[in-house]
Amino acid sequence: MQNDVLRPKQVAQKLGISVSAIWRKTNPKNRYYDAAFPKPFKVSANATGWLKSEIDSYIANLATQRQGGEV
Repeated sequence: MQNDVLRPKQVAQKLGISVSAIWRKTNPKNRYYDAAFPKPFKVSANATGWLKSEIDSYIANLATQRQGGEV
């Protein structure tokens, strides 16, 4: 199984929110922290990313919650 890595700008675009909102979701000290949001990982010394499959799963879970548990 191939797992693509998404950079912050790509994650923000996929979710339709700003890059700063992505970082707020990942910061436990921020009031907009979302424990269900996938954790980022270091791709290199200056690059952080998320697995596309985890972001897709997160979006699917949001859709399930919206529909009352049915997909």
